[in-house]
Amino acid sequence: MLNIYLYGCLRKLVDNSRVTEDTKMELEHIEGETFIQLIHRIGLEKKDLGDCFRNGNLVKDDEVLDDGDRIGLFPFNMVLLCGGQHLKGHGYTQSEKDVDYY
Repeated sequence: MLNIYLYGCLRKLVDNSRVTEDTKMELEHIEGETFIQLIHRIGLEKKDLGDCFRNGNLVKDDEVLDDGDRIGLFPFNMVLLCGGQHLKGHGYTQSEKDVDYY
């Protein structure tokens, strides 16, 4: 099972969602499915999204998802301050992490 938390205007994907409560969608895990494949399965495109997370870390399109993952989806108009440069490769970054550079 994948636990998908929706923020901002993406909350509309869940009927009767409220801004005062977590908006959560649960989907069956598909072995070998990547983040971008999940996004398409939900009916979204990459352009619909801002910075998104898998188990509290920025997620890349080609990451393969595991059963039980917590996915945080933020819309295009909700991104990290300063573009999240410190998480995406500038500043303190673990060398073994594959990061996107702007």
